[in-house]
Formats: sequence, C-alpha cells, structure tokens
Amino acid sequence: MSYLNRKLIRDLRTNWRQFFSVFLMAFLSVLVFVGLQGAWRGLAVSLDSYIRESKLANHWVQATTINAQQLKQIKRIAGIEKVGTSTRLQVKSQGHKLILETFDNKSSQIKRVAGSKLTNKDVDGIWLSKEYAQLHKIEPNQVVTINYGGYHCNLKVVGIIQAADKIYFTGSQEYIAPNYSDYGYAYISQKTLKKRFPFVTAANYLEITGHNKKIRGKLERILGTNLLAYYSRKTLPEVANALERVGQIRNLSYLFSFIFILLAVLAMYTTIRRLIDGQITEMAILKALGFKRSEITRHYASFGLLVGGLGAITGLLVAPLISLFVLRTQKMMFSLPKWQLAYSYSALVLVMLVIVICLGAAFLAATQITKGLPAEFLRAEKQGEVHKLFLERNKLLWSKIPYGFRWALRDALANRMRILMGIVGVTGGMMLMIAGIGMPQSINHLVNKAYGQDFSYNKRLYPKNNLEYYAKHKNAKGQWVEMTQAHFENDDGYNRLLIVISNGDYVNMRTEANKKIAADGIYLTKGFANRAGYRVGESLSVKSAGKKYTFTIQGIIASETNQGAYLRKEAFERAGGTFTPTTLLVGKNTSRHEAEVGDVITMASQKQIAKKFVNNLQSIFYLIIFFAVLLISVVLYNLGSLSFIERLRDYATLRVLGIHKKELRNLTLIENVLTTMIGWALGIPLGYWFLGQYVATFSTINLEYTPYVNLLTIILASVFVWLCSLSTTLLLSRRIRKIDMVQALKEVE
Repeated sequence: MSYLNRKLIRDLRTNWRQFFSVFLMAFLSVLVFVGLQGAWRGLAVSLDSYIRESKLANHWVQATTINAQQLKQIKRIAGIEKVGTSTRLQVKSQGHKLILETFDNKSSQIKRVAGSKLTNKDVDGIWLSKEYAQLHKIEPNQVVTINYGGYHCNLKVVGIIQAADKIYFTGSQEYIAPNYSDYGYAYISQKTLKKRFPFVTAANYLEITGHNKKIRGKLERILGTNLLAYYSRKTLPEVANALERVGQIRNLSYLFSFIFILLAVLAMYTTIRRLIDGQITEMAILKALGFKRSEITRHYASFGLLVGGLGAITGLLVAPLISLFVLRTQKMMFSLPKWQLAYSYSALVLVMLVIVICLGAAFLAATQITKGLPAEFLRAEKQGEVHKLFLERNKLLWSKIPYGFRWALRDALANRMRILMGIVGVTGGMMLMIAGIGMPQSINHLVNKAYGQDFSYNKRLYPKNNLEYYAKHKNAKGQWVEMTQAHFENDDGYNRLLIVISNGDYVNMRTEANKKIAADGIYLTKGFANRAGYRVGESLSVKSAGKKYTFTIQGIIASETNQGAYLRKEAFERAGGTFTPTTLLVGKNTSRHEAEVGDVITMASQKQIAKKFVNNLQSIFYLIIFFAVLLISVVLYNLGSLSFIERLRDYATLRVLGIHKKELRNLTLIENVLTTMIGWALGIPLGYWFLGQYVATFSTINLEYTPYVNLLTIILASVFVWLCSLSTTLLLSRRIRKIDMVQALKEVE
C-alpha cells in the first residue's frame, strides 16, 4: 500500500485545484451551519439558564390598582403557583426615563451585578440597571435625583442589577430596540416607596408563576376595568424578543444552510466522480500490475475521505469563531449575565454526512470503473447517445440556426445531467444573492416605511394628565391617538393593540386596496389578520378595559409595525366607546405646552434606535453574503471546469477537423450562456420566494416583516452571478489553447 499512498500524494499535488474546491465546499457547508448553530443554541442555553435561575414568572399583569380581594381571587386560579406584587412608576432622573419598581414581593429573583444585595433595610437606596448605569457612568454610592410628578428626592445607588423580565428592555413600546441612553429601570424597597412617595401605595403590577389555559379571560373578569395590560412570555416584549431571536437565528441557519449544502453537495459529488473518472488509465495500469480491485477501490475512496473529511473537520474547528462573532453582535441588544456557546449532535451528523457523500461518490465511481478487464479501460470513454432534436424535424428552421448553436443543443441533449447541474448551480446562486442582499433591504424598508410613510409626525407628546390635557387642547394642531391593549374575539391567543385615532395627517397607513382608514369600521394589520384568520366584511368583537365592542372589519392594513387594529374616533364612539387619548402627534413647529407634557418622543429618535436594530442584524447578513459569494464562485467555476473535462475529447476532435480555437471558445460560451440564462430566469422568482421565507423567520407577534426587492437588488444579484458564470469561459479558454489533441484522442496505447 506504500506505492498507492505515494500515488495519492502525487495526485493531490497534480489535481490540487479540484481537491481544494472539494475541501472548500465541505468546509463552508459545515462552517455556516455549525457556526450559526453555536450562536443560536448558545443564546438559547444562556437564556434558559438565566430564566431558570431567576425563577422568571409566566404571566404579567399591569392594572390601575389591585386590591386584596382581586389578588386573593387570582391566587385561587387553578394551576397558579405563585403571585408576586409590586408597585411600578415611570420617573425621571437627570432628564432620562426610569421604570421604578418595588422588589419586596416579586416572584422572580433579581441578579446583583455590583454593590449591595437587594434588601428592604435600606430606606434610601436604589438599585439601577446594569446597561443604564454603565452608559451614564453611574457607580454604587453615587446619589441620583428622582423626579415623579413634580416631586423630587435623592436616592443613593447601593447596587447595580439585572432582571430576567427585562432582557430586551426598550423602555417604551414606541421603540423596537433598547434605548439605554434615554431609558433604564431601577428597584427600591417598599419602605423607600412609603417614605419617599407616600402618595403612591397600591400595587399595580403582578408577576404570576404557573399555567392555566384560560388565565387571560379569568384575569379580565377579576380585574375588570382596572386591567391595563396582560402579557405572557410570548408577548412581553422584554422577554419575547429575546426568545424569538433564538428562533430567528435558528431558522436563518436552516434556510441558508439548506441552499449552501445543496450546492456544495452537488459540486462535491460531481467533482469527485469526474476526478476519479479521469483516472481510468491509471486504474487499468494498477489492475494490470496485479493490484486487487478492492485495493484500487479503497485507494480511490480515500480521495473523498481525505479531502471531504479534512474540509468538514476544519469547518467544525473554525465554526466557534463564527459563533462568537454572531453572539457578539447580540450582546448589544440583550442583557444577560452570562453568554456561552452550545452545539448539538446535529453538527456531528452534518460532518458525517459531508464525509459520507464525498466517500460515497469516490467509492461508487471507483467500483463502477474497476469492473472489467484492464484493456477495456484504456479505450476512450463511452459518449452519451445523441438523439435528434425536435427542431431538427423542421429542416428549414434547423438550417437557419448557426452551427455553434446546433452543436450546443445536441451536446446539451447528450449530457442532460451536466446541463441540469449548471442550471441548479446558477439558480441556487441567484437565490442566495437575492435573499442575502434583499434581507437588509427589507428591514431598512420597514424602518423607512414606518417612520416616514405610515407615520409622518415629528414628535409624540405624552401629557401628564391625559384627560385634562385633552379637554383643554382638544382642537390642538395635531392628531390624537389612544393606544390600549385589547382582547379580540377568536384571535390567535394573544392580546393586541387597539389604536383609536382622531382626524389628522400624521397616521397615513393604507389598506391593501390603497384606501385610508375611514370612520366606517375597524381595520386590522396584515400580520395580525393572517395569524388570526380574519377577513374583510366579518363582524369582530373587541374587549378593552372591561368593555366589549363590536365592529365590522373594513380593511387589512399593509403595516409592519404595531400589529393590532386601527379605527377612527368616530367609529369607536358610535360603538359606545369613550375616546381618551394618551398621545398627541404633532409636526415640527407645533407648540407643546411644556408644563403639561410629561414625556416627548421624537420620530428621529425612534428611527435612530430602529437603525441600531438593523445594524445589529446587518453584520449577520453580511457574513451570509460573504459566504454565499465564496460558495457561488467556487461552485460555478467548478461546474465549468467539469464541463471542460467532459468535453475534452470533443474539443480535440473539433480542432483536428479544423475548428479554430476562437470558435471553440465561442461554442463554450454559447452553452454557458444558455445554461446561465435558464438558471437566472428560474433564480429570480425562486429567489424572491426564498427571500419571503427568509424574511418570515424574523416576523414576530409585534412586527411583521415583508420581502422587499427593488431593481437594484435584481441587478446586483444578476451581475454577480453572470460574471461568475461567464468568467469560467474566460478562465477555461486558456486550457483550450493547451489541449494535447494526440493525447485526448488516444484509445489503446
């Protein structure tokens, strides 16, 4: 076997390009899948560990007040294990907003990062959230000023903390990503609340541990008009967004890896088969020298085992770097005490699959070729059978087709598998490029559409006292908005936003029929309508703040943000509702009555935070695009190279018959163009479909992503794929000039 080992080393040196392409494709297949798996499984394990250690609740309730009788009834609900109560306030500190909450009776545990443990002994202490404190350079023992409703007090920072129910803390539902520069959260003891805020005593926030399928309805009946909002782990934004990110990266891993592995397997299999097919003469000599068929088969099977195995194992070893890169991008968004990588057995299964494919391709090729006598292998390869084309029956039409096209069509018919592989390669390349380029465009389109097209205000004003401000400034220049949580009849199991708007010019979203929101009924966002199965014309019952209303669905709104329902003030009042707006949308130069306004959110700040959200995902998308470009380049060049090897004898024959080298290059170009054209034409609609599937993986209960592709996306993807495909013709034209016609046409030596 020492001689065969030396031959293997010599073959590796001689055919290093083919071997390297197989190595690279095996490497990329494993690297992309395992690298992304390490990130999403690592995030999942980190979240699960944090949630479990913190004893995170299953449900949350926000109410105006919660009395002892209501609390007692909630604790009696079947399946409920524990109910924690707290008082929650929104305060200001140094111009920033803080969610201030008591911790004494919370059911979940708060993690201390620095400073003292949470204790109710310190009546003048406050514990600040980690990210807010770090960004504003606040450390334990510093004093911060708290402002609530015009009342000021100074509290000493005694600790820095993290809370599991605020992993993805945005501070306001108007932001789609964390905004630690303006928002933070903090905890104080019940004693501190009574001493510093004696006018606020009642609990208004619940944490519920346990499960009951009908808990949403039971809470609505118990709390009645006091209920402001109900959340579960799937709807509380601070938790749900973190859990959903795991699924987003996981689905991204599966979707892209499927196309990656499909193309890589296609190229690996054909490359190894063709590589071994090109060793027919060597196999015949080895057999004539007395080597057993089993020895020869094992020798050539080692081609696939060695190269495929090295590529797969190298991909497995390098994958943690990709996992760390992806996780690092997520640390900006999620507040976790510990981050780790994690992998499953499927990573090893993929490695084994890649090795088996390479090994199987080599083994099958060697087994088929080593059958028979050595003298038979020294003859020329058997050429594919050629049948007359349908066009040849029309002699007049056939005679008008140039010779080069006739040869290309006949050659394609005789080598259908090679043409099919080329089409699949180009189609897969277009799918990857359209999805890779289209995903960032789709998310940017969502941001630009939401903050500029659907809404066109400059600021959102939040009055200190909603009712008083609305009564005094009912006719203020702007558009009033009431945003509450509602339970929709026969919905998808989750409460959604009910948004009531007055007449104005700042809410501009339109229905799928391109109509504005009118005062004739209720309008549902597309994502919500699709999930719940609602249709235009249906009657819909809505329960909000303990009251029930009935509306007719008049349209489906093509809006990606604020998934729920919109209706005009007039329609709401006709149904028996009382319009109590919480927000006033105003333009750039509108007076805002500073003393009466508690908070202001600008569209510029919303868009800036949304861009941070996009940038957080952008690096993952760029990583995918980079690997897609690399894979497509290798696959298309490899398929072109294999096509040249298969037609080597044909080229030599044509040269002997007097065909010039330039004409040979043109013949190669014709077939390449035809193959690329078909793959490109198929790749555009399939690429848009694939982008739709890709975008859908990022949609959540609150955000509905839609695929967005413009002409630039198609042009960029097309130019790249066409350049990769046609460049193979230019690269292979050099090999045409070096064809040894005598060697190529030899049969028996």
